Amino acid sequence: DIPPLCLQDGPNGVRVTDFVTSFASGLATGATFNKDLMHRRGKAIGREAKAKGVHILLAPTIGPIGYKAQGGRNWESFGSDPYLQGIAGALTVQGIQEEGVVAVARHFIGNEQEHFRQENEWTGGDWDRLTDSIDSQIKDRVMHEIYLWPWADVVHAGVCGVMCSYNRVNGTYACENSYLLNYLLKEELGFQGFVVSDWGAQHSGVESALA
Repeated sequence: DIPPLCLQDGPNGVRVTDFVTSFASGLATGATFNKDLMHRRGKAIGREAKAKGVHILLAPTIGPIGYKAQGGRNWESFGSDPYLQGIAGALTVQGIQEEGVVAVARHFIGNEQEHFRQENEWTGGDWDRLTDSIDSQIKDRVMHEIYLWPWADVVHAGVCGVMCSYNRVNGTYACENSYLLNYLLKEELGFQGFVVSDWGAQHSGVESALA
């Protein structure tokens, strides 16, 4: 008796439908440093999602951290400071889920640019010869002190879902990376929710399932 589930974007309001609000970007929201406003924005986004029949909202975005100034998703997240990103992400999660909608934080992890994030996405020049997604090389200390920091906050805030990213991390695709998903996310941070891949981010069957 499990009913159909509606998963829908997005971080700045319900996407691809009518009579909804285009909310201020995550970057603009983070720039206010106003925790009450961050929470109320999350509640408003969740309320509109609920009214549209959305069960699982793919929001908020807390990765990228903004390492690349031209990163295509920087505007969706809350800024380049890990502490700010974590506080804003946690308050957004709380606001969305208080309205009865499941929040899915994204993108886990190292999703710092759109270019080369997946093969066959770009054409022209030599781009169409790309056989693998970009590989984000992240050392352990940098992982914990910068990239992983906001995720600790959203997990502690009770986020129900996490979306893994297109890119590889230290040689392995994020959505089949057991170290990222089983060790860092589930063991170190204590996440007990579900992981969903970004659309087209899975490149295997068994490996992804085990991770």
